[in-house]
Amino acid sequence: MSKNLKVAVIGGGQFAASFIHLFQAHPMVAEVGLVELDPQRLQATSSKFSITSIFSSLEELWRSDFNAVAIFTPRWTHAEIALAALKNGRHVYTAVPMGITESEIFALKIAADQTRLTFFMAETSYYYPAVVFARKKFQSGELGAFVYGEGEYLHDMSHGFVDAFAANGGDAWKASASFPPMLYSTHSVSTILSITGASATSVTALGMKDSAADGIFDSKVSMWGNDQSNQIALMRTSDGGVMRIAELRRVGTAPLEPTVRMSIFGTEGSFEQQVGYASWANKESFSIVTDEINTFSDVENPHSLEPGYVSANLWDGGFAKVHDRSQLPAAFKGLSNGHGGSHQFMVDDFVMDAVGERPAPMNIDDAIRFTLPGILAHQSATSGGVTLEIKYS
Repeated sequence: MSKNLKVAVIGGGQFAASFIHLFQAHPMVAEVGLVELDPQRLQATSSKFSITSIFSSLEELWRSDFNAVAIFTPRWTHAEIALAALKNGRHVYTAVPMGITESEIFALKIAADQTRLTFFMAETSYYYPAVVFARKKFQSGELGAFVYGEGEYLHDMSHGFVDAFAANGGDAWKASASFPPMLYSTHSVSTILSITGASATSVTALGMKDSAADGIFDSKVSMWGNDQSNQIALMRTSDGGVMRIAELRRVGTAPLEPTVRMSIFGTEGSFEQQVGYASWANKESFSIVTDEINTFSDVENPHSLEPGYVSANLWDGGFAKVHDRSQLPAAFKGLSNGHGGSHQFMVDDFVMDAVGERPAPMNIDDAIRFTLPGILAHQSATSGGVTLEIKYS
């Protein structure tokens, strides 16, 4: 294989650090560069990964020959950077969400269609073992027609979010820590829609005003005027089914249990996932399938995102039995692989799509299917639970 992709990582924080080594190891990537506005972080991260091509601004990057970007900046900045990258002829890999407004979403769609460049929103849930297992059951016909699904992202603020916002947000970090839950709902929405291939067509959502005394979800402080820390939505889907999405930021769950989980029910079978437990059933039988979807590493442990992290339970980089690793490059073997075994798959799928070897399983249209419902859900929740139609054009 010839190396013909040069990837500039934008944002040199902790999350980026769990992917840089994978881009560097990929046989189709010639070089990895780094864009970081903070001089100290630019120096520290570039030194840690022996990166020689460094940029202190996007303008510097656009003047270079790097032909792809990987965006790991604060979640509300993704769309602006991705749009600039597309307009400057770069393939785009972006952390979720792709955008937080309808206008951002449709601007990216237009730019991606016009340029025909790769746009890949790195949605970890697509590769989560439970989702992979249920997708196979749906594709084989064993699940039948979709009836009902539940996607949940249960992530208490005390489990890493406060520390991350405080470390990156400066003295006014609480202004951004109040990020509306449904604007970060791609993890839960995609658990169902990536199985069925359908779209959400309407949404009704309810929000819960935060009652904690730490002042994070204070509408007077929030960049978004947001005081809702928990939001729950009910969505109709284009295949005639219904799904419930829960985005909870004040919730009594343990930090090492799966923060993203899902269940799905069809006319012929059903898959259910809870903490430490998963089952498959049809009209004749029932079986425990927990062993199929367990990843053999501490994927929810923050340290598992660090390059070279080794757990006592690590099994070939943190995959589950249900994962098909046949397409992954040999150079990835033994490298860290966080978030339910998704990291290596996401990097490889993006790179192989960008170099024209094979299409990624998610494109710009999938990114919109997974992102737009949450944007409308937040609008519904802040409008007293009105039902809103989700329009994709």
